[in-house]
Amino acid sequence: METLPDRRARRRLDEAAASGLFERTTGRGKPLDLAPDDPHVPADLRLAFRVMRDANVSPPWIALAGEVDQALDELRHHLARHEGRMRDVRESLVSGRAADFKDAFNSARAMHLRQRRELERRLDDTRQKVDKLAATAPDGAQRVLFRPSAFLERFDAAWPWPERTEDERRQ
Repeated sequence: METLPDRRARRRLDEAAASGLFERTTGRGKPLDLAPDDPHVPADLRLAFRVMRDANVSPPWIALAGEVDQALDELRHHLARHEGRMRDVRESLVSGRAADFKDAFNSARAMHLRQRRELERRLDDTRQKVDKLAATAPDGAQRVLFRPSAFLERFDAAWPWPERTEDERRQ
């Protein structure tokens, strides 16, 4: 039984054929090249991916992978900027250029802690994207290794003065 959408589609195809629209298509009369493009793509998805590629459309997980890559690049850039700021802070405090060491130190520490909270927020956003990519990408395409703890360790290592333990504060 032909449904209303089927009849509409058939009518539009017939109209397009009658107007000669299909006469101008590239590859008309030639067999489709269905050779596998990527042997790592599952056989049941090859045709769908080929059609999508030819239509210049990508699956949603491809765009998500791009977002993940961009987020990781931004995190690395954020870390590098923070490391540079902390080097400058240490140089300023150690060289005596800071007028009041205690105020400058406390200000720098507050900035470091604000930046750490911002980094934690960004790490959480990126982790959610990585998790979504892992859930939606086909097997073999989940290439992202993301360890938020490594970013936090590098960030904390940029702070030039280690935090004192409770025992050290008592002495």
